[in-house]
Amino acid sequence: MQKWLWGLVAVIALAAGVWLSASFKSTTAEPVAALVYPSPRALTDFNLLDEQNQPVGLKDLQGHWTLIFVGYTHCPDICPMTMAKLAGMYQDLVKLTPEPLEIWFVSVDPKRDTPEQLAQYISYFNQAPIKARTAEHKDLFPFIRQLGLMYAINEGTEDRYTVDHSASLALLNPQGAVVAMFKPEMKAGAVPLINNQQFLADYPLVIAATAE
Repeated sequence: MQKWLWGLVAVIALAAGVWLSASFKSTTAEPVAALVYPSPRALTDFNLLDEQNQPVGLKDLQGHWTLIFVGYTHCPDICPMTMAKLAGMYQDLVKLTPEPLEIWFVSVDPKRDTPEQLAQYISYFNQAPIKARTAEHKDLFPFIRQLGLMYAINEGTEDRYTVDHSASLALLNPQGAVVAMFKPEMKAGAVPLINNQQFLADYPLVIAATAE
């Protein structure tokens, strides 16, 4: 009787340990500022140009992970601050990524952001090999929409206008599909920006959840 009782206690303790372990993992392994899609969102092919005025398409997203941020070079705050943050974190992100990692800055202001302008802009963030892309709106808008991001050109003069755009970052897997979205930190009266510490905490969790 005593042996049976001790056996029952051992089984209950083991089950409780497994449950607590699973519960602990589920509560501690969830990203805080990232949205992970239930299944990868495949993209259709697209036509962009890089900072060397060379064509870029779906094949250029394959074989590596990609972080994409959309913006424009005349942006006064969100864009330069976000790109500086990404450049500063790049080496840490590379260590956390199982395959190569690329960072794409996609300009949604093709009128002013020529390939020459884009090349000069990304050179400011030389801590990381950032790549620039853009296109005419007829090609650009469908691509941005596929990523789950947005932009809108505001009214202004011929050369002076602003562009509203997403402050989030899209993560694409080595198959070129969108797997997650990293959201900026929203504070009253402050520019919406990714939080470096939270981003570096969330990033490996997202990679682990989507690398299968």
